Amino acid sequence: MNSHYPVMNNEVISVLRDSDGDLFLDCTVGMGGHASLILDEFPGSELIAIDADSESIEMAKVNMASYGDRVRFILTRFTRIFEIDGVEWDRISGVLVDPGLSVYQIKSSGRGFSHSEDSRLDMRKEIGKGISAHEVVNKFTEKELSEIFEKYGEIRNAKGFAKRIIERRLFGAIDTSEQLRKITEDFFGWRPKRGRTHPAARVFQALRIYVNDELGGISEFIETLSGNLKKGARIVFLTFHSLEDRMIKEVFRKLKNSGIAELIKPFPMKPTDEEVMLNNPSRSAKLRAVEIL
Repeated sequence: MNSHYPVMNNEVISVLRDSDGDLFLDCTVGMGGHASLILDEFPGSELIAIDADSESIEMAKVNMASYGDRVRFILTRFTRIFEIDGVEWDRISGVLVDPGLSVYQIKSSGRGFSHSEDSRLDMRKEIGKGISAHEVVNKFTEKELSEIFEKYGEIRNAKGFAKRIIERRLFGAIDTSEQLRKITEDFFGWRPKRGRTHPAARVFQALRIYVNDELGGISEFIETLSGNLKKGARIVFLTFHSLEDRMIKEVFRKLKNSGIAELIKPFPMKPTDEEVMLNNPSRSAKLRAVEIL
């Protein structure tokens, strides 16, 4: 989760602290939490703030107004950053990617990202672009839905759940996050129990990943990025689910085996117990980082 109270902020800063602190690239600025901490830690630094969500960019501009021209804001998906002119790659000291949802996106965007907040199903980070979760849930075939739930949510009995969605559609469109949550609870026989994760978490994860193509191009992005950065630059990536984490682990290992980068930590860093107590969604976060050789 990327918010104005960022996940694993101490760990992110600790990894970046050994860089030369010139220019940083925050690939998913959200509301500006991590970016503000970085600029505070390195008073002489500048930062390029990227996000695909136009509403997030506007809020980050407000939250970070005091930094003035130390920040350059760019509205784009981070995997498209190489298409942007004027990025001084030879100056970049550190790159942060935190692709989690911000508190705003979950609670206030009205786009149906969370099963605990009732709003219209949409889930698009790039507002108005591409296919929405509403279209997926209401128009995709049973086979297509099953593949999405199995691949991106790792949901058991994805076929059965997809069939239930199709059956429910016969009585009218599934328009809201609450409707989808209730279908999920009924199908999986959900009963709240301490320590158990709500089954809708995986359902919503699967739809969000598919709608935003969250895993598409990440490996290629990291590999291209490593070829553009100077020696000593650091890449920090926060992951929030196993599919993403396995991908980052694999591409970082590939960079290490190719002699392009060195793993800063041999194992992923995780949030402290204190942070998890204060911010429960951080419990799934893992931080992996490399330094360019």
